[in-house]
Amino acid sequence: MFKKNKEKKENKPEHKHSVKHTKEEIKDLEKRASSRYQKVRSFFKETYNKRIMYMYIVCAIGVTFLIEVLARGSLIKGLYYVISSPYIFLVNALIVLMTLSITLLMRRRFFGLALISLIWIIFGISNCILMANRVTPFTAVDLMLIDSAFDVLDKYFDIWQIVLIIVALVAAIAGIVYMCFKAPKVNHKIQYVRNIAAILIIWAIGFGSIQLGLGSGLIPRQFGNLRDSYTSYGFVYCFTNSLVNTGVKKPKNYSEEAIRDLLNGKEYTKAKQKPNIIFLQLESFFDLKKVKNIKLSKDPVPTFTKLKKKFPSGYLNVPVVGAGTVNTEFEIMTGMNMDDFGPGEYPFKTIINKKSCESIAFNLKPYGYAAHAIHNNTATFYGRNKVFANLGYDTFTSIENMDEVEETQNEWAKDKCLTKYIMDTLKSTKKKDYIYTISVQGHGAYPSEDMGSNIKVKGIEDEGLKNQYEYYATQTNEMDEFVDQLTKKLNKFKEKIILIMYGDHLPSLGITGNNLVNNNVYQTEYVIWSNYKTKYDNEDIEAYQLEAKILKNLHITEGEINKYSQLHRKDKDQKKYLDGLHKLEYDQLYGKNLANNGKNPYKPTNLHFGLSDVSVSSINPMHNDVGTIYIYGGNFTPYSKVYVNDEKLDTIYIDRNTLIVKYLDLKQGDSFVVKQQNSDTHILSETKPYVYAAEETNARKVNEKATKTKKKKHKKK
Repeated sequence: MFKKNKEKKENKPEHKHSVKHTKEEIKDLEKRASSRYQKVRSFFKETYNKRIMYMYIVCAIGVTFLIEVLARGSLIKGLYYVISSPYIFLVNALIVLMTLSITLLMRRRFFGLALISLIWIIFGISNCILMANRVTPFTAVDLMLIDSAFDVLDKYFDIWQIVLIIVALVAAIAGIVYMCFKAPKVNHKIQYVRNIAAILIIWAIGFGSIQLGLGSGLIPRQFGNLRDSYTSYGFVYCFTNSLVNTGVKKPKNYSEEAIRDLLNGKEYTKAKQKPNIIFLQLESFFDLKKVKNIKLSKDPVPTFTKLKKKFPSGYLNVPVVGAGTVNTEFEIMTGMNMDDFGPGEYPFKTIINKKSCESIAFNLKPYGYAAHAIHNNTATFYGRNKVFANLGYDTFTSIENMDEVEETQNEWAKDKCLTKYIMDTLKSTKKKDYIYTISVQGHGAYPSEDMGSNIKVKGIEDEGLKNQYEYYATQTNEMDEFVDQLTKKLNKFKEKIILIMYGDHLPSLGITGNNLVNNNVYQTEYVIWSNYKTKYDNEDIEAYQLEAKILKNLHITEGEINKYSQLHRKDKDQKKYLDGLHKLEYDQLYGKNLANNGKNPYKPTNLHFGLSDVSVSSINPMHNDVGTIYIYGGNFTPYSKVYVNDEKLDTIYIDRNTLIVKYLDLKQGDSFVVKQQNSDTHILSETKPYVYAAEETNARKVNEKATKTKKKKHKKK
């Protein structure tokens, strides 16, 4: 035992020596560490001096700060944002720095920096303009709406403003081109390995900061109220989020078993009643009496006020405010929740323009319904000309197929024209009809000049805003008169009808929750009118639940989402209900269609534009006016354009049966086609070619001469 202890004591110093280093070894280790540090330092120092790194950092911070100042419309508010939310501002600046860092691989580095900075600033300016005009900020999906934006540019800006925008864009492009050729190149060979390493480090810091923010709750991954979110979390982060965060994310427990549990024994029932069903989506329609602290000279919407008392009604929770009509439209047509999609996403422009899915139209078809859409604006706005086929509509009557349309002072079509087309649609089939009608009269922007409105508003000090309120009040008053006339016409119709009316979102008048009696800018109102007795109750409801509410009372249960919401939308466990809805949405749009045995049962329809075909019946050249040609036919509108041998001619619209063109070189065999279009790139439909025959004209002349002779003889007798 003694020996063992002795051995341990003897071994102890040796053991100590094995874990401790001598002074010489420590110095050697310090030298090596210092050497490695020097190597890492020189790794960057040889390629990047302090000026370059400072330039990138200052550029990123400067661009981010300018964007936030533009978003808030105030330098002071921009500074307050930086001071009050330093971490969030840093995350935004790091995202800009990440995009700027790729210029480290360019020889014309200053050109790259200027170009990327300019792109960010243009996005910031676009955001500033949109926030001022439509309330909602600029998102990545807006880049897909450029064609639609051009269609309404003149509604929001004066000619001189449009010219100024064009000049600014031309100047920006010219500056970019100039810098592309004149910007100095780096005067040394680019070290690509080192530069790529630096880019990776910058991106790692950026992603790390974002993940830290998400993990700590300082910034959200998903957000609903875009305006508030952009203000709180910065334009750069929110815009980038909208760029990468799209579609419905795959649920954690997505499986065949989970979907089967949700379907709960799918069954097909016989409809108890099959009335005609009309949805009337009223653009920006809202009862101004809901705004606190203002006084109106009269009720702008007396009909709607009366109908709310007499028929089932309530608040409708919609996904947008100030703009974004199609997202309310999407929720109501499909029963899907926009909260499950990316921030600011328009499914009409991302997934529904290339994939069909469940909708009210498809759910009603097994019950013998014909499906129609009506809109007194261009068919191509938001891509409806393509989307409606994927949502099961048979016909789409847009403004290109309408005539004698009266316009507002702001050049939007007035809604009263819709009564005729709704009634014509009801009479056009022997089937029961489902009609989705989208109005446009209440659309912004609202003029800040005095437009001689017939309703006066008190309680608003700002003269321009007061004029906007009064103009808006006048438009909603006329929309209310349209509702009055429509319900009177429908009341006389011999078939049963249900008419669901609602505003798609609040108007872009800068209204906040504090201004409203209901304290919620995401609520509009709805009414369920009918010409027979129904059993609907008053309730506040989500837009994506409206279909389930209407169809459940009719015992129409077709469609997985429709039936699921009918069964569970009033469950106490709302989280479970929404999780199930999320699974069904993903399954249909992005998943394996497990609910339908792996197949998409919804096939796009052959969408017909207008209720009746446009046609050409004859061509009549005027011999007393050389070159003037009359085209006769049917269903012409001001959007009808004549093409001769594929060459577009200036076309004068006379009436639904007559068009006039100037064409000097008329000859036998010329091919005439009439196309319905709102621009050269947006042609909705066209007639079959009508081939001109000179003999036809001669025969017509002989017949006309013979008719005149007969008339003369008859007069003499």
